[in-house]
Amino acid sequence: MDSFEKLHRAITLQPTPEIPVYPHIVTFAGRCAGITQEQLFSSNKVWLDAYDKTIARVGKPDVIFPLNPFDTAYIESMRVKLPGKELGPDEPFQFVEDEFMLESDYDMILEKGWGTYSTDFMKRIQNPPLSGPLSSLQVVFGFMRAGMNTGKNIKHWKAAGMPVMFHTGVAPAFDVFSLSRSLRPFYMDLFHNVDKVKKAVDVATDAIIKMGIANAKRAKGDRVAIFAMRSSASFISPKLFDEISFPALKRMVEAYHAAGLVSILHCDGNWDLMIPRFLELPKASYVVELDGATDIRKAREVLKGHGCIKGDVHHAKLALGTVEEVSTYCRELIDFMGHDGGFILGSGCEVPITAKVENVAAMIAAVK
Repeated sequence: MDSFEKLHRAITLQPTPEIPVYPHIVTFAGRCAGITQEQLFSSNKVWLDAYDKTIARVGKPDVIFPLNPFDTAYIESMRVKLPGKELGPDEPFQFVEDEFMLESDYDMILEKGWGTYSTDFMKRIQNPPLSGPLSSLQVVFGFMRAGMNTGKNIKHWKAAGMPVMFHTGVAPAFDVFSLSRSLRPFYMDLFHNVDKVKKAVDVATDAIIKMGIANAKRAKGDRVAIFAMRSSASFISPKLFDEISFPALKRMVEAYHAAGLVSILHCDGNWDLMIPRFLELPKASYVVELDGATDIRKAREVLKGHGCIKGDVHHAKLALGTVEEVSTYCRELIDFMGHDGGFILGSGCEVPITAKVENVAAMIAAVK
């Protein structure tokens, strides 16, 4: 089977003799290709060239992460320190956890709508903040650039025989608020002002659903990433998840499914207590990406025959382990997950910048 068929069988829960492998590679491509992070961030073309060189060293994966590092950093709802600017030339980029979203912003979302607010907020978190009559156009252009680059990357990898994991991406409003407000202020909002948070989540979710569908159609793709990075038990209680986060997440997945899209749920942190709720989502409508903090074997026992799971070779194993340790882990995981469909072998979140080349190669080789 080619990689497109492998991925399709995994997502649609069809029995398959071959398991697809998906190393989530972004910044690692720079180290593997022998260039600095500053160079890697300089253009989409440089990143593609570095990724091609990385594949030549570690082997050909089945699935590709389609966003270059600069666009990955730009689309987050946090201020970012970049290599060669705020950081040294070969330091990995860093998100700044600070209170850039204000408590009064919930009222702004309810009054002006999500689209207007998000543009204003993106101007605020630029370093330095954007102002003046063309500032809104600068924000819009940044997102247009990310979309055009992703389109180029999809074509590049398709020509090389590899599908991308998703064609567009969004973040749930609950998670955006957590990132933009920063943890402590957001926790206080959930304690003192939960009704307003709920209303803002509802308003934003409607707009985010429409945006995801429109961007997927524009990209002529059928997979949308949902970056649920702050909805796990690592950050919130199951009660808050059930009350605020999951209803909106469920609404997103159901709406995307109705539009013919598969949701790629990027689930950072520990989701052990949340996984059973995914049985409420439409069957074969999603992929759950786990990073090693969640018990992937228990998740498989719960979701087998209902949803696809991707994971979960831990970043520490890729950076500090041996080839034999990585190979053994991958073989044992494949044996447990089986060949009934619904499994993609992959890194637990992003392949770390410090990963050993031979360990990433061992993970890719494990499915061959």
